Amino acid sequence: MVRQFFRKKAGMQLGDPTTKRRRHHLDRFKIVFPILLAGWIPSILTLIVSYTILRDTLESRILRDRQTLVQLVSHLVGHDLSRSSAIINYYQTLPEVAKILSGPDPAPAGQQWLNSAFYSHPNIDGMFLAGADGALVASIPTAPGVIGKDFASQYWRQQAAASEEAIISSVHPRLSDERPVTDIVAAVRAPDGKILGYV
Repeated sequence: MVRQFFRKKAGMQLGDPTTKRRRHHLDRFKIVFPILLAGWIPSILTLIVSYTILRDTLESRILRDRQTLVQLVSHLVGHDLSRSSAIINYYQTLPEVAKILSGPDPAPAGQQWLNSAFYSHPNIDGMFLAGADGALVASIPTAPGVIGKDFASQYWRQQAAASEEAIISSVHPRLSDERPVTDIVAAVRAPDGKILGYV
């Protein structure tokens, strides 16, 4: 009888775990799945809402920063060009410049004058003196191979001759080093209005 009891109990134990496992496995899944969904759904919704808010915020901030950058750069360029134009307007009326350009050999005196004038203005990256025909008299940076030849006057000569003030040329490659530059040029005139050259 004792043997039968243990056999029955052992038999029941062998049969029960598989039945219970199947039942418990599905019961666990029924419990675990809703818990996972309850955790995942708010996380996914938070991620979507956060992405949408951040994207819109970043886009508007980038556009605002880009606009600010463009305004700052344009202000800086405008300030630099107006300051450089004021300097050129001053040199345009300087009697020493008119004397140099009307002399018989303006190149040596012109180069000496440019050296002193250029280094007193640290924000200008180049200066030149040209004759009335647009031929180079002196320049910084120096361009010995171009002295006496046309100094890209097609970009500035006609406008400068027609104006009493300094003009700003279109962007073009500089002859000495091919860097893109814009020239601020003014015509140097004699007292009778005749053009002696350009600075």
